[in-house]
This record gives sequence, structure tokens and C-alpha cells, in this order.
Amino acid sequence: MKNRTKAYTRHQRERIIQKKLSILHTVFQLEDEYLPIRGTLSKGKVHCSCKLCRFEQYYAIPKAKHKAKLKAMLKEIDD
Repeated sequence: MKNRTKAYTRHQRERIIQKKLSILHTVFQLEDEYLPIRGTLSKGKVHCSCKLCRFEQYYAIPKAKHKAKLKAMLKEIDD
């Protein structure tokens, strides 16, 4: 593994915290006084298992790459 600088580590940590903060603001619509401490957002997963975070999986909507593979296979069968 490459040795990373402290600046790189700080950048990645801040990037993840910003991503999770935006999820908390937009999806869960939490106001600033109800947000957790920023440092705790650098750990753990980005999503949860609710319907909002797992919309495609909950309603069995196939992903774009799976649709493209299926379309290519069907075209290959027709040829």
C-alpha cells in the first residue's frame, strides 16, 4: 500500500463527511441543530436500508448496466 500524506487523509475524510451531510439534509431533511457531530459522520456507511435510500432495490428496478446487457443479449438472439 502506498504511503498517504496527512493532507490526502484529511481531504478524503472531509469529502465523505460532506457527502453524508448532504444526504442528511436532502433525504432526511434534518435541520442543523439536529445533526450529529461532524466527526462521527466519517465512519460507517453512507446509506441505510430504508425505502428512500434503497428505492431501486425495494421496487425491483433493474440498473442501467443490467438493462444494457439484457438488450445486447436479446439483440444477439435476434441476429
